[in-house]
Amino acid sequence: MYVKKVTLIIVLLLLGLTQMWAQTVTVTGVVTDKQTGEPLIGVSVAVKGTVRGSITDLDGKFSISNVSAGEVLSISYIGYTTQEIEVKDGTTNYVVALSEDTEVLDEVVVVGFGTQRRANLTEAVATVDTKVLKSRPVTNLGQSLQGTVPGLNLSVGSMGGQLGQTMDINIRGTGTISTGSTASTLVLIDGIEGNMNNLNPDDIESISVLKDAAASSIYGSRAAFGVVLITTKKGKVGKASVSYAGNARYYGPMDLPQLMNSWQFANYFNEGSINGGGNAIFNEDTMNRIQQYMNGEITTSTIPNANGSNWEFHERANDNVDWYDKQYKWSWAHEHNLNINGGSEKMQYYVSANYLGQNGNLRFGDDSYERLSTNAKLNAKPFKWLDVEVNVKYVHTNLDNPLYTDLGGLLYHDIVRMWP
Repeated sequence: MYVKKVTLIIVLLLLGLTQMWAQTVTVTGVVTDKQTGEPLIGVSVAVKGTVRGSITDLDGKFSISNVSAGEVLSISYIGYTTQEIEVKDGTTNYVVALSEDTEVLDEVVVVGFGTQRRANLTEAVATVDTKVLKSRPVTNLGQSLQGTVPGLNLSVGSMGGQLGQTMDINIRGTGTISTGSTASTLVLIDGIEGNMNNLNPDDIESISVLKDAAASSIYGSRAAFGVVLITTKKGKVGKASVSYAGNARYYGPMDLPQLMNSWQFANYFNEGSINGGGNAIFNEDTMNRIQQYMNGEITTSTIPNANGSNWEFHERANDNVDWYDKQYKWSWAHEHNLNINGGSEKMQYYVSANYLGQNGNLRFGDDSYERLSTNAKLNAKPFKWLDVEVNVKYVHTNLDNPLYTDLGGLLYHDIVRMWP
């Protein structure tokens, strides 16, 4: 009994000592942006594992009471890396500098009136993961955006897959306001209307697509058919950083129709003509020459006509031509990206260059496309009340390809109709 009483007294003494040492204090501090040094408003500062916390005020300051040494403060803010700080005995004031977190930029959506958290949006807004663009080695940004945003429709233009061509873009389908109008989507690059296909995909920081009519309240009637907002990269504080990326690709037409050879074609035509009550189109002499040519017994593709002034073609010729294979080929393309960025707290720079060299898929005539695009962006803040941004872009393209005009550009249409 005596031993139990002594044990109880010792336990009570230990509890009293613990209570004496676990003194609580009021912790204060300020949270700033590591890059600009400006205070951050609305940052969440909480004691980890508890419901105690605070929000920074207009000056970035916070205050939390009843905090013990050894507890951990968790400081979090949208678009910034969360920091954790252990409260030290005797230290009650802390200065925290948060760094931007590029990994969570997709949580913040750029809209016409600033930025919003995706979960708080009421408008139909979608963002594009820029990692997708880097994994798609294509000619222009329009091709990179295919399948990335629901409701963003991209279609091949009237010139098809010809080198240098861009894709038509619309949101929520086609439509018109009146005669002669088109449902064209408004594209803004760093706040200025422009052609997104002139951009280097490697320069893009973020892409937001405003899909509903609410965008018209900001951008006017031009936004009735949707808005694509593109923000390009800018320099970051630190030493000069140089980055290079390049790729080469081998591309060509896929799944071309399998055409009949000359022997199959001639029999098909003869049978069709006879079944229709007519005579055979290809005579026996021509049928024999077709077989001989395909077997390698003769090398001449046709014979002279009756008066010797020209060569026979169509029903008197014996060649065996796959016109798709004759006209189209596989080709190489190569692309190179180089960018340099860096700067101080008051001034940052970003300079990039992109070169694309691409050979076409036509076997005849010069068929090539070159594009050189450069981008220079300078951001400066000489005074707290003054922000300066200079953005210069230069794009030069060179397209060289054959144009068949004698039949109104029907060469490729006629290829499908050619006899072998």
